[in-house]
Amino acid sequence: ILLTVLAAPPASARSPLDHAPTRWPEPVAQFIGRSENCLHFAGEFGGDGSPRDAEVNREMDKLRCNSLPAALRALRERYRSDAPVTARLAAFDDDGMPKGTGDDD
Repeated sequence: ILLTVLAAPPASARSPLDHAPTRWPEPVAQFIGRSENCLHFAGEFGGDGSPRDAEVNREMDKLRCNSLPAALRALRERYRSDAPVTARLAAFDDDGMPKGTGDDD
């Protein structure tokens, strides 16, 4: 157990993608997971109309990736008085994607 604690990176060294589902309210944890999965599949999209692109599109539809911006706005509103949650949600751009992933404006 001690090794696990010592091996954990300090909070300042963690990626914006890191999250602890037990720490965040369930809707926030679910959003974080959806965003991470959407980011993963977006990276697999080739744009060539291939069967793989169709599969990626189906997965992104299942994840409701197009609704991430609205979900993020709703969470920011719902948890606006919760400073830790507000700070965690600030790690996402307005498209619901983690900031610092290369597509930020």
